[in-house]
Amino acid sequence: MAIILFVIGPVMGLFIGGIGSAIVAASIATSGDVITNGQQVSLSSNDERALYVSNAATVNSCTVLAPDGKEVPTSRSGGTHVSNNDGDFSSVLTFKADKAGDYRVSCEGLDDTDAILVGPTFTFSKFTVPLIAGLAAGAICWILAIILLIWRHRALAAQNQAG
Repeated sequence: MAIILFVIGPVMGLFIGGIGSAIVAASIATSGDVITNGQQVSLSSNDERALYVSNAATVNSCTVLAPDGKEVPTSRSGGTHVSNNDGDFSSVLTFKADKAGDYRVSCEGLDDTDAILVGPTFTFSKFTVPLIAGLAAGAICWILAIILLIWRHRALAAQNQAG
């Protein structure tokens, strides 16, 4: 039984971590708001968001205007690809909403009918819970296996002394 737990522990840990990470990735890909170029999106205070544009689009630059009309500082972001029911998107920038309200998003190079996905950013911190759960499941199996081995060793030692 202990050997089975030693083998199952890492496998179960990988499975739990993988499924949990897939759920997190799917949640990120399906959340957010799809707007057209130049429209507003309603955000809460301290929301960190990324702008994703269609993979087929060529974007020169994007601006985000706060509810008071001032330009929001942005950081270039690339390499993150998201697919959902609205299409295939690539990240172009990230920004943080300092206060709650409607933020206007516009990108140079897009038509007024082109879609922009304003969604959450992909960060490692969002994947820590599934990874820790996977590690914990594997560790619990190994701890149980060690307890079983010690218990069995003691039982055999006691039996040898008695006999």
